[in-house]
Amino acid sequence: MAEGDLISAARRPATVSSLAAELAAADIAAGDTVIVHTSLKGVGWIAGGPQALIAAILSAIGTEGTLVMPSFSAHLTDPAFWAAPPVPADWVPVIEAEMPAFDPARTPTRDMGATAELFRTWPGVLRSNHPTNSFAAFGPKAADILGDQQLEHPMAAGSPLEKLYEFGATTLLLGIGFLRFTMLHLAEARAWPRCPREAQASPVMEEGKRVWKRYTVEHAGETGHFVPLGQSLVEDGIAREFAFGAGEGIAIPCREAVDRAVERWRKE
Repeated sequence: MAEGDLISAARRPATVSSLAAELAAADIAAGDTVIVHTSLKGVGWIAGGPQALIAAILSAIGTEGTLVMPSFSAHLTDPAFWAAPPVPADWVPVIEAEMPAFDPARTPTRDMGATAELFRTWPGVLRSNHPTNSFAAFGPKAADILGDQQLEHPMAAGSPLEKLYEFGATTLLLGIGFLRFTMLHLAEARAWPRCPREAQASPVMEEGKRVWKRYTVEHAGETGHFVPLGQSLVEDGIAREFAFGAGEGIAIPCREAVDRAVERWRKE
């Protein structure tokens, strides 16, 4: 959507103060730990764009709160399996030999949106050391949330998602729907511990040298089953919908959502 269309669709300009007030009205308070997924198109025009959006969230949770966002880099995967788009077969060994290794400070996100990409560069933000499924965090709990992520289980035990569950965090979906409700990957790992695994490879640094690391991860698959689960959370009053900018936000307690999903999916 063009910027002019976003302006035309907005009732009024969204600002740091107006967005922070809408988060406060949704019971987001100082000291909260939140994991945020957002689409600027869904939120609408903001004076200051993603910088203002991040500032509004930080204003709402205060200096004692912790903000987390996914900072995934799906391009650091095995090029032999790329499909959107694929590359010629004779390119694969060249890519494997030349692709820069994952660097938490330098590797950009891919397909995560402008807000997540800006947030990973925000002064004071930490980033976990996973080549494809890293998370970025800012605040007093950041190091604890990011510290123990395992290469082969990035969304399961010991992951930032499990730490968010333990800390009683809230997921904020801002201008975006339940298909992006990443916390539910933790529920998948708990509900289906023997789920299929897939081979993967990424360029990483080991002992000061770049290596092409081969490993396996849980097969994430499609997230269509997240939608009915999320809708049930809204219907039962667990998730809260609220006005946010020119769009809508959803606040979801991570622990209750994961527990509900595990209980339901184990029965399926």
